[in-house]
Amino acid sequence: MTQLETKKKLKQATPSLLEKIHFIAASIDESLRIILNEDWSSEQTDNRLVIRRFLEANFSANFTREQLALLNDLNWLPEAEHGYFSISHSKFLGGISYSQFKHGLDVEEIRRISVDVLKRTCKPQEFEQALRPEFLWVAKEAGLKALSGGCGYLRSTIPLLVSDLECFDWSSHFENRIFCFRLKSDKTLDLSLNKGFIFFEAEQLFCIYFK
Repeated sequence: MTQLETKKKLKQATPSLLEKIHFIAASIDESLRIILNEDWSSEQTDNRLVIRRFLEANFSANFTREQLALLNDLNWLPEAEHGYFSISHSKFLGGISYSQFKHGLDVEEIRRISVDVLKRTCKPQEFEQALRPEFLWVAKEAGLKALSGGCGYLRSTIPLLVSDLECFDWSSHFENRIFCFRLKSDKTLDLSLNKGFIFFEAEQLFCIYFK
């Protein structure tokens, strides 16, 4: 069953937010799970370690003993024996996603995304075709996590930059306010699903991209 959970101080997820997660799960992976927590925000001390302890306590069956031991090493990207995890932080919110497919999650506060930076890191045509400029930031951040991370120490990942990825093939599901895209790059990338989903709730912008 698809799950979107909230922990501690975060207000209960609205029906519209739950519907969006269910739609994405039905489109890609019924096992998709997203957990959000205000105590995991970038404003909180030791948020990265707290998240990893949460993974150890609640998802230990997905990890080998060696992988569990490495969770406390913040230079190690969490790698599981069963399924894939992604972690994201914004100023007021942190999140974990789980799927059987390799993916990346990004959570951002809309007003903190710089359109000027996007113009410098996106191709002119790419910027013009985006449904909203802010979508480009979360799309590429989620894409980088899916394509660059997930195995070994941070220094050993594929050297991709935001500017190496190009968003295209935008589409909208107006009935539930979900926006979809794909990614391409001049660098060699092994893409199979190549599907991203963007949605927002209040001032928070969410993206999950499946490699």
